[in-house]
Amino acid sequence: MDPATLVTTFNALPRNPKVPSGLVANHWHFFLRNVPLNPPGSRYVHVEGPIPPAAETEPLPLRATIYAMLLLKAFNNDLGAPPGYGAAVRNGQPWSWSTDDAEVAGAVGEVLRGWGVGEGLESVGVAGQEDNTIATEQWAGFLEQLTAQSGVT
Repeated sequence: MDPATLVTTFNALPRNPKVPSGLVANHWHFFLRNVPLNPPGSRYVHVEGPIPPAAETEPLPLRATIYAMLLLKAFNNDLGAPPGYGAAVRNGQPWSWSTDDAEVAGAVGEVLRGWGVGEGLESVGVAGQEDNTIATEQWAGFLEQLTAQSGVT
């Protein structure tokens, strides 16, 4: 999908300061991790990708473009909720988002701004210790389950 279509779809999504349940802030933290497996064949982990391992060594502007496309794609596709799940699980746009790397935050923000993403979402924050700790804990649990389910150790 081209960036213009991603942005048009994303900018049309509803945006609220709280998630649909109304219980927590609609703030999303993204971080980049590699799944070190080749499997055969609210704290929420959503995996978007894959990104070829070689992309990790590409210049930051190219990686930021890839990350921005994956972020918009994730929200445009209801974070993977199956069709027919109803409004209770459809999030729309985040109210805010952050990542654990200041350089990535700045570069992704530049891409989003250049594409015309607005309403403050062209700015990517740098996460504090709490968000980073939660992300690390959730990732470890996700990876443990994935490893167990794949049968690969």
